[in-house]
Amino acid sequence: MGGPARLVIEHPAAHTASARTACQAVEGLLRDLETRYSRYRENSLISQINRLAGTGTLTPVDEETLALLEFCGRLWEQSHGLFDPTAGILRQVWDFSGGQQGDVSELPDLLAKVDWSKVLQSEQGVGLRDVGMELDLGGIVKEYGADKAAQSLRDHGFNHALIELAGDVVAVGSKTSGAPWHVGISDPEAPSRTMVTIELTNCALATSGSYQRFIEINGRRYSHFLNPRSGWPVEGAASVSVISDSCLTAGAVATVACLHSGTDATAWLDRAGLPWLSIGQAGECLGPLAP
Repeated sequence: MGGPARLVIEHPAAHTASARTACQAVEGLLRDLETRYSRYRENSLISQINRLAGTGTLTPVDEETLALLEFCGRLWEQSHGLFDPTAGILRQVWDFSGGQQGDVSELPDLLAKVDWSKVLQSEQGVGLRDVGMELDLGGIVKEYGADKAAQSLRDHGFNHALIELAGDVVAVGSKTSGAPWHVGISDPEAPSRTMVTIELTNCALATSGSYQRFIEINGRRYSHFLNPRSGWPVEGAASVSVISDSCLTAGAVATVACLHSGTDATAWLDRAGLPWLSIGQAGECLGPLAP
């Protein structure tokens, strides 16, 4: 899932064995999601779809995958194309894992392969219209996995738990004492320091930001959020956090906010109607959750 995972369950000592079983179930479902949707795995469903790009051959998919693609389509429409799961191909120029910038003259050719409307979907399966296109669900699968993990714990009878997947959090109920869970939002300039502490009960908190994944060239920092229209990094907030009933929704709203710049991001967050916190590049805090 691209980061550390943490699971906390509060329960009576007599339920320890059941808690271990619940944890194993969560681990299993998360591994299954990674196996199917990771672009880093050659045999994943996503890799198979990408290999067949431009061939006209569709890959059969299950209802869960169709539901995820439907969510992506709605978010693409609502964001007016800023959220585009076919934009991952731009990594060929912007290598954030290696901290390298490639040849920007390649961007026009790559941008011709970025277009969610070219994702083919029918009863026979899913495909990509043009050769070289790629589908990447990394922008939603982690958050979706956190929601599934929370539901799995509830199904196992545990209603006092906290799930964290690479900084995205779902609170299952409250602590057994009735007190809320306390979750810190990091200072982008010093990630080990907590800037704001949020109380959560039976809800999710997702954070998107550019402070941990970026490229620095000639003293200038480039965000890993790439505009699918220009192919260039977005100059936006350092961090955006959103609270919602589902981590998938919270993460989607936060991610699109990071794809906006300036007042456009604020307007998007306000329209979403969810509690949010934006931390600017200079450390300024905006939003209903701001201290």
